[in-house]
Parts: sequence; structure tokens; C-alpha cells
Amino acid sequence: MSKQISINDSITLIPDGYSSQNSSYSSISTSYPITNAYTDSRSNNYAYITCNTGSRATTYISFTFSEVSNIPSNATIDSITAKAKVQVSNSSYISTAVLQLYSGATAKGSSTSANTTTATQYSLTAGTWTREELDDLQIRYTGTRGTNNANRAAYLYFYGADITINYSVNGTAYEITSVSNTDLVDSIDPEGTTDVDEGGDYTLNIYADDISNVIVEDNGTDVTSQLVQKELEQIVESYPESQINTGVNSGSGVVNNPIGYSAENPNTSSTSNIYASSGSTGYVEYSFDLSSIPNNAIIDSVSVKVSGKRESSTTDSTHMAKLQLYSGSTLKGSSQEFTSTSLSTITLSDVGTWTREELQNAKLRFTFAYYGGYVGGVTWKVEYTTSNPYFWQYTLTNVNDDHTIYVTENVVIPPDEDPQKTYYPVTISSINATTEPNKGTTRVEIGTTETITIYPSDPLLSLATDNGVDITSQLVHHGGVIPDPTVTTAPGASYGFNLNSSTGYYESTNAGLSSSAAVCRVTFDLPVRCLVTFQYINYAEETYDFGVFGKIDTTLSTNAWNSSSYGGDSTTDAGLEQIRLNTSSSNTSTPQTLTYEIQSGEHYIDIKYGKDQASDEHNDSLQWKITDIEPLDANDYYTYTLSNISEQHSLIFIFGNVTYYFVNSSTNSNSKLFPNGQMVQLPGDDYRLVIIPEDNNDTVTVTDNNADVTTQLERKEVTTEKEGVSTTVVNYIYRLTDIQATHNIVVLSSTSTKNVYINDNGWVSGTDILKKDNDKWSSVRYTRIYIHNGTAWVEDAQRTISAKGITVIL
Repeated sequence: MSKQISINDSITLIPDGYSSQNSSYSSISTSYPITNAYTDSRSNNYAYITCNTGSRATTYISFTFSEVSNIPSNATIDSITAKAKVQVSNSSYISTAVLQLYSGATAKGSSTSANTTTATQYSLTAGTWTREELDDLQIRYTGTRGTNNANRAAYLYFYGADITINYSVNGTAYEITSVSNTDLVDSIDPEGTTDVDEGGDYTLNIYADDISNVIVEDNGTDVTSQLVQKELEQIVESYPESQINTGVNSGSGVVNNPIGYSAENPNTSSTSNIYASSGSTGYVEYSFDLSSIPNNAIIDSVSVKVSGKRESSTTDSTHMAKLQLYSGSTLKGSSQEFTSTSLSTITLSDVGTWTREELQNAKLRFTFAYYGGYVGGVTWKVEYTTSNPYFWQYTLTNVNDDHTIYVTENVVIPPDEDPQKTYYPVTISSINATTEPNKGTTRVEIGTTETITIYPSDPLLSLATDNGVDITSQLVHHGGVIPDPTVTTAPGASYGFNLNSSTGYYESTNAGLSSSAAVCRVTFDLPVRCLVTFQYINYAEETYDFGVFGKIDTTLSTNAWNSSSYGGDSTTDAGLEQIRLNTSSSNTSTPQTLTYEIQSGEHYIDIKYGKDQASDEHNDSLQWKITDIEPLDANDYYTYTLSNISEQHSLIFIFGNVTYYFVNSSTNSNSKLFPNGQMVQLPGDDYRLVIIPEDNNDTVTVTDNNADVTTQLERKEVTTEKEGVSTTVVNYIYRLTDIQATHNIVVLSSTSTKNVYINDNGWVSGTDILKKDNDKWSSVRYTRIYIHNGTAWVEDAQRTISAKGITVIL
């Protein structure tokens, strides 16, 4: 069902215009065209203004962003992130230089001091904004002359900026539900229900060896002819999609310009330096977009090349330049270091084995210590195979309605059934819910037990029936609640964390205790995979007293920090392989966030606050709390079990307060129906009934609400071959479009020939008979047939054949 939602979007702007101000003591010297080049040396890729006379004179240059007009006028501004790269020519001549965001003449956020004499990238505080204020968005770089050398020229240089604006607008989301109910298709992607914003696009990928007998219906309309065949790329190369994480694990290191790769020339190292000061360790991580690899792919090989070099020829642990692959937080393969101080490209020799699922979270981490080195380009190459080198796409553009897409057999092949056994149809129908098995009819053997799983998209259960009988009380409700984690002091730790009920934060209990460590263990027992968000405050003696968050199911040491190791315990924590996040690089009273993706089941995370042997500062603690646990898989579902099936079942599950109609289909024993029984439909829905007569020559008649609709049937047939035997299957299709009432559909089929029962022994003559074997009919040529005590002998020109159990048809 369509629904009103808040649509989130973002836009990144770069300056495309400027204006400036000068006093009687300063003047504009020149301004160059604006680009977004963050270069380290002055060239034409900058603009500048001159402050050339007068003590304490102030001047500024403002940069504007015309593309802000692309943000909808009814948008709500959620957040703004701004960066700018600037420098002054001489800090002795310019006493102060600041960056600040403005809306026209109104300052927004707080000013940022930017008085360095080397080109430096700064982050600006944005404050809160309305959509109207953005129409006059500016970044202003302001400089004030000092008293020294007041008559000598000084300059404000501006190299580039970008502003990312996250906003939301009220809109409509439509449900696109895609279901495959045929074994002719390996898989579809996406499967189930997807919300698509109004005006958005949707693409369904269909993976199959052959789709010659596959039909795709969208809201009841055959759209098979709109499928576009695509060739699977058996080899995918990917460059870093983004820098996802950068920081200092310990010490007072600096990560300088970590985005050094070039997608256009990925195997050439940039001049971006990644380094840490003596005794420090840092890291940078890159993610990769490998989504073009199909879900059913088998990964044959993974190869990763990295260009770069190490800064120092020393290869001890204090001059680290190590590369390591990960899937999420799981190490893959072995680490490898740059060995040369000259630019080179290395191929990681051990990348481990990968599944398609693990590639979803593929990343590369570069861990470095003391001027570790340079990282330039990274190329990730994946070779894979699939059952078929092709797939097919169905695309919806400018979505403005709900869609139900069925991928099914053009002609339904009746299931193989043992003629000596009895089978019953089990038909499932639902509204605002998906089910396993899928919506439709499954034929099951007598005595079978079947469990149906129902995943609602609306929490209100309105109707649950089995053959019209209310079964609400028999549904078993699962999930819906995520258990709270437990927090205990980690085994062997002298100190732990206590909950501050007034703030909701857990706080380390070793404040003021030199050479100590507080370690707690947070244990989760999750019914499904979840995204867990931590909020933390690390505000203590910078680089000496700080907290760390461990990796999932990884034990942290209980040792205190040692100032000589700059935050790494000399045994178990020094290599940082146990640590997910080191908070020493975020020593601030401002809350920070950290997320973990945790699988279902029981898992733990160790959290530690360590202190060295020196002084205390600020809060002298690590504070943390969990702000959100978001299920990533279906967590609210029902099950209903049919035991010892001995009759036909029609199951209906309706969620939400909706209007609906019933469509009932029934038949005599000479046909199979798909679906068979009672279905529920929304107003405006379409319906497709497949009728498979017992014999291709049977006469089929259909009534709908007592009106004869036989002339509306579509006849389809296909010849299939199984175990060397060719069989022609006939389907009759009856369709309903735009349902606005209840329908009762009755199907009758009768054979055009007759069964002959001989009470007395004797001969039956003719030209052909039909033999029924394993529920299949075939023609038997004969001269005559003799019946004796229920046994038939078929005589042909060569021999007499004993054929027990033949049904004789004239």
C-alpha cells in the first residue's frame, strides 16, 4: 500500500561564485575562477584577496552556491557538513583569520580559526538552517591585519570548498512486490516488497538458464516482452568507493590527506601523505562497490592490488605500513606490508576465500606507524561464475503506483504425483504480508505437516482464516521485541562500568586511579541480525587516558595503558587487531557515535577505559550508551501449522484496516487449479486462474458468479520432455482485472471419450486406446483388446502384451 513518508536526500555543493568586501585600509587584488581543487601548492586553482594597509583593518571574501536551488522549496534541512581549504600568506601580518557560514549577512554556526600559512582543510560548524536561509548560503573567509608591518601586503588564499546538505521532504512511497513461484527461475533480485519513492525507478533482475517458458506479469499485465537481456560480467574490477573510516589508534598521530587514490588512474600513487608521529599508530579504511556481482555468483578468485610505498626503510613495529583485508569486522587472509621506499604496486598474496555475502562488506585497511607511507590506487578484482552468463531485467520508471510483479511459468506444468497417493491443494493468500511458502497453491500429499510463516508489513492482524474458520488464536507470534543487552565486568578486570541513571550512560569506575583499566562486557542475544548504535563520550587526558571498543566476540586485555606504548598494551592490544575503535582521536565532551552489525544469536563486545601512570583531566572516564538496536532482518512474524493434512485448505491472512474481496475457485476432480480455493484481493487488484485439465481433450467450462465466461479463456500449451518422453501440457487461463466485488468461479471439465467397463469377459475392438501411466496419457495402437477378470491384454500384429490396470477408452 502506498504511504506518506519523509524522503531523505542529500546534495553536495561547490562554490560557483564570489563576492568581497574591502575597507579603506584594504583592497581586492584579484580573484581567479573557483574550482574545487584541494591542492597543496598555490596555482591558478585558488582565489585571494589582499589586505594591504592599515592596522586592524578587516576584509573578507565570500563564496556562493547557486546549485542550492536544486533543493526542493518544501525541504526540511536535517544537517549541513561544510569543509573549506584556505591559508594566509603571513600570520605575523594577519592577526586573525576565520571561516564561517553565512545566510546573507547573518552568521550561522560558529567561526573557525583558519590562520595557518600552509593550505589546510577545515571543517565548519553549521548551526541550524531553514530552507529559505539556504537561498543566501555563503562561506566567508575573513582576515584582520595585525599591528606589525601594517603597510605590507598580506593575502587570504581560498583553494576550494564543499558543503553537503542532508534534507527531507514529505512524499509518497509505493510498494513494489516481486514474487517468483517457478523453479524455472534461479532467483530474482530484489525479492519481496520494496518501498520506492514517488517518481523513483525500480529494476527487477531475473536470473535463469532459460526464460522461454517464463512469464512476467505486472499488476496482471503480461510485460514479458519488456524484459531486457543483460550479460553478466564474469570479472568485476572495483576502485575504492569511499574512505569509510580514518583515525589514530594510539598516540598523537596525524592522518594527512588520506584520500589519495585516483579512480581514473588507480595504479598511480598520489602525493597524499598518511603518517603518525613517533610512537603513534593510525589507520585508513576504504570500501568497495561490488554490488554488480549477482547474488547467485560463485566466487572463484579475489585479487587486490595496492600502489604506494613506505616512508622509512626501517621495517620494525614502530615503522608499520601494513595492509589488511576485511569483510565487515572479520579479517580475511593475511596482512602484508609495503617493503619498498619507492613507488610500487603490490598484489596481496593471501586474501583468503570469499563468499558472495562477504563481499557485501569488503574493505581494505592500511595501518601505519611513524610516517608509515603513501597509499595511492587500489584495484579489487573478483572473478566469479554463475549457472548462466545472462540475466534479464524488468524496469519501472517514474513510479506512481503500487505494483505486484509475478514471475511464473507461462504454462504451469502440473507437479509429478504418485497416482497411488492422494494430494490436496493448500492455497495461501494475504494482504500486507508476505508468506513462506509464497502466495498461491501448493499440492501436498495426504498426511503431510506444513508450517506457514507470515511476515506482516502492518502490525494490525485483521483476519486469519483456514477454510473460512477463524484461526487467529492458533497463530504463533514470534519476535517483535529485541532483548536488552547485559553489561558485566569483563572476566579478570579489576574495574568495570556503572550505569548513571540520570544520564543513561555507563561510566568507567576507575576515575583518578593511575595505571588502571576498567573493562566491561556487553552481551547480546539477538533474534535476528541487527545494527547496534553506541553513543560515547571520551573526555580525559588526551592520548594517555582513553577508551577503546573491541571487535565482536573479541576479548580485550585488562591491562592499564602504558605511556611508553601510547595506548597499546604491550602484549595483546599492541597490534590493534582486537580493537574496533580507539577513542583517543576524539577527546571531546561532544557525544560521538559508533555502529556494529551483529548477527543473530549470542555475541559480546568488550569496552575498555585505560589510564596511564600520570595525571587526570576533564571527566576522566569513558561514557557510553546504546541509542538504537535496529533489526536488519524480519523480526515480527507468525507461524501456522497444518498437521496431518487430510483435506483442501484455503488460508487467508490480512493485516491492517483494509477493504478486500474474496475470489473463490472450485472444480470437479478432472482438473487442477492454480490457485485452488479462496483468495483475498484488494480493490483494483488483478487475478489469474490457471486450469489444467486431466486430459488435453477434456472440455472445460467456467462460470463466474453463475455467468458463463468460457469464451474468455486463453488456451496455452507447451511440450516438455522428461526422461526422453515428450508431453504436451495445456493450460486454460481466466483473468480478472480491476476487482471490485467478490467472485465465485466454478470450473467443470469432462472427457470427450468414455470409460468402458466390461462385466463379462470379452473383446473390445477399435483403432486406439489411451493408456494412463503415472498420471500421464499416451496412445496405444492395437488390433483388439481382451478383458478378463479385470486384466486387459492388448494384441498387436506382433505379440500379445499383458497390461494390467489399463483404463479402456473408446
